[in-house]
Amino acid sequence: MKFSRFAGRFPGMRMLCSLAIGLGCGIADAQTIAPDATPHPFSITRADPALDALVAPDAKIRTVASGFGFIDGPVWMRGRNGAKGFLLASSIIGNVVYKVTDVGHVSVYLDQAGYSGQDFANVGKLAYIGRIHMILFGPGCTGIDAQGRLIWCAGQDLQIKRLEMDGTRTVLADGYQGKHFNGPNDVAIAPDGAIFFTDSDVGVRGGINGPNVQMPDSVWRWKDGKVTMAVSREKLGAEPNGIALSPDGKYLYLSAGTVTPDPRMYRFVVNADGTTGPAELFTRGAGIGDGMKSDTAGNVWSTDAMPGTVRITSPAGKLLGLLHMPTLGDAEPRKTTCASSLAFGGDDAKTLYVTACEFIYAVPLRAAGALEGPSN
Repeated sequence: MKFSRFAGRFPGMRMLCSLAIGLGCGIADAQTIAPDATPHPFSITRADPALDALVAPDAKIRTVASGFGFIDGPVWMRGRNGAKGFLLASSIIGNVVYKVTDVGHVSVYLDQAGYSGQDFANVGKLAYIGRIHMILFGPGCTGIDAQGRLIWCAGQDLQIKRLEMDGTRTVLADGYQGKHFNGPNDVAIAPDGAIFFTDSDVGVRGGINGPNVQMPDSVWRWKDGKVTMAVSREKLGAEPNGIALSPDGKYLYLSAGTVTPDPRMYRFVVNADGTTGPAELFTRGAGIGDGMKSDTAGNVWSTDAMPGTVRITSPAGKLLGLLHMPTLGDAEPRKTTCASSLAFGGDDAKTLYVTACEFIYAVPLRAAGALEGPSN
């Protein structure tokens, strides 16, 4: 989950690529692209007939909730003891994790989730979206472990944290060999409990070239209290952003080049000891950027923030199709629809939730995706 290539797509607007928690790029990297002033509805591009088994050709999008400014990092929390499940989503600018019911009721689930300190002069990256300039003070990613506990990226605390069943918060990882992270970005939890996560520069003022950076952005693995490097920036060949694991945990997927005209997704074999093999190009093109999830069949679902695209790729790396989020045109005051991240939800996993800057959308699915956490 988690900021991807937020390049401006409307007049006078250049969205900072860091707004999708892949960060790694600054204002100078943002690109102004010829705007499309006309709003467009939700649509589906069918690249392969196999897409029809996953999403109906006439599927309709539903607005679950709106008014977030910038919302990211969703995950579905299964219902327990007869209660319905609900969506958790991270407010990058609100410093909270929101609880969102399937009918759109919004409440705060976790406060001070991105930053819990008082050093507002040196923490948090400058970013802007639409015409709003801001300092990022909010969590990026969320995940649910096998015990049903929330795992999240406290970006400006430079930590990966866990919410215990009694409500206390545990810091799982805050750096490596005495050096702190730059701002954990996105997370994927393996079947064996290992946590893979990407580190970006959302946590430090000035970004990756600022004075507070101590290490390059990289991909890390936490297991049983130990942090090791899973994939270096050099091995990936670009700043890390989106991350996902195959259902069996044997493959790690990472996006790369998300601020270039040729975004790519690489696949790494995960060895028995948690180390990774060499990079293998898995797929490339539209819909690769921030949030990434795999379903039970091994298809990889990914998002490209602007203009707001969800990509569905088969386990063999073949493009099955694209879901195009609605666009709003260039009416003032500027509101923005994007596709920052996604999650499978509903207790039957047959709803695709897409965090879309101002909005949270839901798309019905024909085939169940995959839910995180315990099975019951």
